Amino acid sequence: MNKHFWRHRIERITPATILLIVGIVGSVIFNNAKDGNINSSLISILFIFLFIASSISFIHTLTHIIRDLINYHKLGMGRAASIKFLLRTIGYIIVIFVTLNLLNIPIANILVGGAVIGIILGVAAQQALANFFASIVLIISKPFAVGEEVSFVSGTLGGTHKGIVVDIGLTHTVLKEDDDKKVLLPNVALLSNTAITKIK
Repeated sequence: MNKHFWRHRIERITPATILLIVGIVGSVIFNNAKDGNINSSLISILFIFLFIASSISFIHTLTHIIRDLINYHKLGMGRAASIKFLLRTIGYIIVIFVTLNLLNIPIANILVGGAVIGIILGVAAQQALANFFASIVLIISKPFAVGEEVSFVSGTLGGTHKGIVVDIGLTHTVLKEDDDKKVLLPNVALLSNTAITKIK
């Protein structure tokens, strides 16, 4: 990996990191030192806004770097998108909870309400979520990789599919078969009772 790759990305993430640290330190200091003074409260709110803006900028920059790193090693666009989406989601959740804490807003009721909404959404999007988490398992376990020729055998897939893995997406794995036809295979089906054979 060349030095230009890292130099360019370090130059991008350094300002976001500095602003994030300033936002966190300033928010904590002025939030703890508030004495009812309007000026102190305004400064505290400004630092909280700085924290939110710098956090979003840091998350976006960091996930872009991670995506570029995955693409640089040719591990697949779908894999890069999955990891980028997962990291951004986790980052946004952390920013929300830290912001609520800095604003002294109790999060117990919000957690209960969020849990109820999460259950409803989870039931409604069960198949999509199953495929998404299956893609995460495929990324971690690596039973096959982009560019490998494999054979999938499963009744849920309609029999046997053999070809080269083109991409591992958020919900489907793209397989290019011998006749150049591309087949989208659900990730959850690849993890359930599917025999995977690598062809050398």
